[in-house]
Amino acid sequence: MSLDQIWASLDPKRRVALQRTLNSSGAGSVLLQPNVNKIVQQLSLRMLGVQSTLDRRPGSGTAALLNRRTPGTTGGAWVADTDSGTEETGTYAQSTFTYRTLLTKGTVTRKLQATGRTYGDVLATEMVNKAEDFANLLETGLITGDNTANSNQINGLLTLINAISGQVVANSTLSGGSALVLTKLDEAIDKVRGAGNKSDLRIYGSQAGLRKLNAALQAQQQFINMTEIAGGFRVKSYDGIPLVPTTSMPDTLTWDGTNVQVFSGDATTALVIVNTRYCWIEELTPMSVLPLAKTTSQNDAFEMFIDLCCVLSNTKGASILGGISV
Repeated sequence: MSLDQIWASLDPKRRVALQRTLNSSGAGSVLLQPNVNKIVQQLSLRMLGVQSTLDRRPGSGTAALLNRRTPGTTGGAWVADTDSGTEETGTYAQSTFTYRTLLTKGTVTRKLQATGRTYGDVLATEMVNKAEDFANLLETGLITGDNTANSNQINGLLTLINAISGQVVANSTLSGGSALVLTKLDEAIDKVRGAGNKSDLRIYGSQAGLRKLNAALQAQQQFINMTEIAGGFRVKSYDGIPLVPTTSMPDTLTWDGTNVQVFSGDATTALVIVNTRYCWIEELTPMSVLPLAKTTSQNDAFEMFIDLCCVLSNTKGASILGGISV
């Protein structure tokens, strides 16, 4: 029914009363019933590219164990038909990736649930948004986790790759880094085993780092194509390799001209190139939510937890392009 129809349906006394009400100073704020949107807005900007695109594999025991073989120096020799072979075998070593636990806890009071009942399920809302907070912390661990700095933490990609000789490519030998050089990115890609199969590779970077790549491509009149990766995500690509953004990649890395020294304190970033055949997330316990036993009537509590590690099975399975100034 329109306002004109409502007005016409009122008797003269009610029309006068309505006019006086609408014209009274401050009446609008008193008579107006506020309508609160039912959606709780999460005030965050998060891109969880690493955990969204790496494979997850089930684990067992206390750690992920795998064997690595280092080949011999020559592999053999060309010989005459009367010569005998020279013995040379590869060397084997076992690598261990220990499962670590990521845990968080949430509590919602009984009174808050009661007062917010007309709005929605406050406990369920907190669980949903807490799960995003939890995933963001996991993403950070997968990139900058350092078990030496925190013995309860996993080693992330930057820590794992930085420890391998020859797998860090210097975009610049200057301590403060410099503008991204495409030939150096190509060099970093060539360092990764299986780089010929572009669909297995991922380039992880911060938004600022990937913008630097985009600017370098535009300056040389090249173009970035789009590609679809696991999960239906459509992302930009470089030379057929998907560019996956993550907000957990720091733009504050300290670069000494050779390696990433610290994950804060300077103004450089890095691009991480990974072959997903050789790098994955291994889970002993998948992410779980457990309501805690009530010890008081005043609140309901729950915990979220996961036991996992980041596995780099092959030392040639990933590389870093470091020293990109932002």
